[in-house]
Amino acid sequence: MPNIASFIRLICGGRLSGVSYLPVVVAVGLGVGHPSARASAEAEMCDLYFSGGVVLEQVPVARTQAQQARGLMKQNDVGNGMLFEWEIEEQRAFWMRNTWVPLSIGFFSADGTLFAIKDMEPETDDYHFSGRPAQDALELAQGEFERKGLVVGSRLTRRVCGT
Repeated sequence: MPNIASFIRLICGGRLSGVSYLPVVVAVGLGVGHPSARASAEAEMCDLYFSGGVVLEQVPVARTQAQQARGLMKQNDVGNGMLFEWEIEEQRAFWMRNTWVPLSIGFFSADGTLFAIKDMEPETDDYHFSGRPAQDALELAQGEFERKGLVVGSRLTRRVCGT
């Protein structure tokens, strides 16, 4: 098996530091299908409040490496999507391997501002980079950002979470 870090360096022109490849690479290291990865799958749910009065209810949150590696893989219905949270703001990269439905991903800065929305096609290994440091990312079924009125510049103002 080729060295994953070397592969990522090759794709990114040698810039491995400063970019979070967690959703892209961790599945290889953690064994997404391994029982211990599934055991940590109990996702916390959050109601997300945005500027303009938009509310998304009961959105699962991926905080652990196992949750982030698995994301919305192998699901026919992505429901309310998934929020990915990190403790620090960094460059992010996502892919769609083993993801069966088209998704859109929105990247948020530390102050909650939505700064990019990218469409992603199912079952592809194309990388989707945040383009700048992101604290959070939100995956929704493709077209849902527009249907919900979430556009670049919208702000995630509050989240109420629980299990």
